[in-house]
Amino acid sequence: MIAKRAVLAATIAAIAACGRSEVATAQAQNTRAKTQVERQLGNVPAVIDTGLAANLSSTFRAAAAKALPAVVQIRVQTQPRVAQGGRGFPGLPPGFFGFPSPDESAPRQGTGSGFIFDPQGYILTNNHVVEDATDVVVHMVDGREFTAQVVGRDPNTDVAVIKIEPRGGPLPVATFGNSDQLQVGDWVLALGNPLGLDFTVTAGIVSAKGRSIGILAENGQNQAALESFIQTDAAINPGNSGGPMVDLLGRVVGINSAIESPTGYFAGAGFAIPINLARRVASDLMKYGVVHRPRIGVTITPVTAADAEVYGLPSVSGALITSVAPDMPAARAGLQVGDVVTAVDDQPIETSVQLQTALAQRKPGDVVTLTIYRNRSPRKVQVKLGEFETAARPTTGQPAKPAAEQRLGFQVAPLTPQIAQQLGLEVTSGVVITNVPPLSPAYQRVGRGQVIKEINGQPIRNMADVERAIAKIKPGDIVSLRLIDPQLGETVANYRTRQ
Repeated sequence: MIAKRAVLAATIAAIAACGRSEVATAQAQNTRAKTQVERQLGNVPAVIDTGLAANLSSTFRAAAAKALPAVVQIRVQTQPRVAQGGRGFPGLPPGFFGFPSPDESAPRQGTGSGFIFDPQGYILTNNHVVEDATDVVVHMVDGREFTAQVVGRDPNTDVAVIKIEPRGGPLPVATFGNSDQLQVGDWVLALGNPLGLDFTVTAGIVSAKGRSIGILAENGQNQAALESFIQTDAAINPGNSGGPMVDLLGRVVGINSAIESPTGYFAGAGFAIPINLARRVASDLMKYGVVHRPRIGVTITPVTAADAEVYGLPSVSGALITSVAPDMPAARAGLQVGDVVTAVDDQPIETSVQLQTALAQRKPGDVVTLTIYRNRSPRKVQVKLGEFETAARPTTGQPAKPAAEQRLGFQVAPLTPQIAQQLGLEVTSGVVITNVPPLSPAYQRVGRGQVIKEINGQPIRNMADVERAIAKIKPGDIVSLRLIDPQLGETVANYRTRQ
């Protein structure tokens, strides 16, 4: 018994020694790991202050909560068009931001974003989101869906305005900020519907202002195209296009428009249209359907270091006038080749793009005061702005729809014995569903080849019954259908019509 106890004690001692050895090894490993971390990070404070990060997080939440209700998802069916041998956006594959390549021959569906900026239902988005659209559907964060009409488009700035009819309660409206006050390094949030993920918020900073990246010119636009993008590293992806960029107070300072990427997905450089420019364009689109664009009649280039030395400029900044068109506002005001514009109405002009943007925010007929350098000294010149020739109002491509498709969301036709035989139906008369457009509220709820038995409890025997039934249906009403399916037999479908 004594021997057994001795063996047991020795075993316990060995286990204890082994345990102490493992603990010591673990402590040594932890010490080495801590030392390695300190080499990389420096001294880590014993007490971690999360107050600043928590405050920033709260600021992000508040800004997103203010802006998100007015953000919308936009789904479109686009009109096919023939490519002009053109390219898409630089470095991006066909189908940029979820939209079809222009050389695809069949109608396609795409998604984008926008935001409500007027309680009457006006929505700002990108021109390339609704260009060639035959159907436009707007989905709100609160679940409401609307059919939208294109009010006007401006390819030169990639801005468009669409409109929905307010129903189901007041519409939330975004608050505008001032994009001129943005500074490089300011925090911004990008809102929208990227990659099929509805109502997403990403954060970043303003990386640069006044960027001209050539996307409008490379997509076949004319020389009146104006690019003065806000660059950001907030993640922007396909589907974000047309959504708002907001500041930390939730105020819209830009419209997400493009990304620079070799893959077509976020690579750290996104671009937004300054809201001050977009508001000026939207105002004209709402009033006239086109933009009345001011013009002075000069060609300008950025100022180089050599230019600054030759013309005696105080800094390498401004817009150098390289040609003056005869009988245009600039010529009438006495501007000359070699003049350098350094301010508009006492607001400094750093680049040629900044001069274009400053003038674009004015209206034809406005009088502006330009500060120019001539013969190595500054002077002021007043110019009354002219107007670019107004292009024809872009067509919306939205045809009128038959009553059944407009109200119910699908097309119907009389059921004939021949059609019944092809479908394998026992019934040989009635009304059959012939097409369900992908953007319809009935899509994936009813199908082609189904026979309508009842609409909202009313028996359907012929097309006249359908017309009587839909006359009672209003936007936003529930439609309850009883159907006969060739494979399933009798079935039901319920959905809400679009508002």
